Amino acid sequence: MEEVENTTAGDISGPSTQRQARLFALLYSADEVSERNTRIYDEMLGQSPHIRQPNFTVIGTDDLQRLFGGYDREFFRGRLAEMLHEDGAHPMGFRLSRRLTSAAGQTMRWTRPIQRGGKPATEYRYEITVSTTLLYNTFQHLERRVTVGGLACRDRLEALQRIFEHELLHLAEFLGWGKSNCRAGNFHALSRRIFAHEGAYHDLVTPREQAGVAFGIVVGDMVRFEFEGKQHVGRVNRITRRATVLVEDPAGRPYSDGRRYRTIYVPLPMLTKV
Repeated sequence: MEEVENTTAGDISGPSTQRQARLFALLYSADEVSERNTRIYDEMLGQSPHIRQPNFTVIGTDDLQRLFGGYDREFFRGRLAEMLHEDGAHPMGFRLSRRLTSAAGQTMRWTRPIQRGGKPATEYRYEITVSTTLLYNTFQHLERRVTVGGLACRDRLEALQRIFEHELLHLAEFLGWGKSNCRAGNFHALSRRIFAHEGAYHDLVTPREQAGVAFGIVVGDMVRFEFEGKQHVGRVNRITRRATVLVEDPAGRPYSDGRRYRTIYVPLPMLTKV
């Protein structure tokens, strides 16, 4: 344990070169990464009340908390929790989102100036969000290679682990540097040293891809559906969790083709191609 003399939580909170050095001191071989990830994988299957199989269908925010504990222990030597405590931000927030459809995860940092002991200080807050939409779309109807962080995933739990690792790297950068960018060299260096990642991007099954395979519907298709007790015909303009369908309507918004359209959000199973 490191010793700090005559230091209060307010004095050591926030990004610093000391934190950066502690994070860059973390280094694991590919074999070590595999062993540590396997322990976390087995721990999730053995301890989670929701994740009872690799291609699980239910997950809770307590599972994200459990993952955080496992990764902080196995890969960060408890340093993430220590830094969060120093920032007065422990426990941090975890969230699951069905609305997050363009990114597999998201890590947020908020700061607010406050007074502590009569002196100016900063209040910190952190939150990691994981997209359940992308997780559940993957390893369902479409059989193809799935990669996260440049690494192939065999099942949904492995995909969750790679997503969470990526978000923990964002958290580590926020804690050490005060900013984070997965396109920058610093992020890539940390990802290789700590998790042996081979990239920073994810190739999960998106709602648009899932719609094409499971329902045969793509953006631009004309579709028929029932809404508010009436039959409608329109064109698919966007696909997220639902399809955004444009239906011609004199009272609707004008579009570049000179026509007016009403926007209706329709669950994909309710659509029939015309």
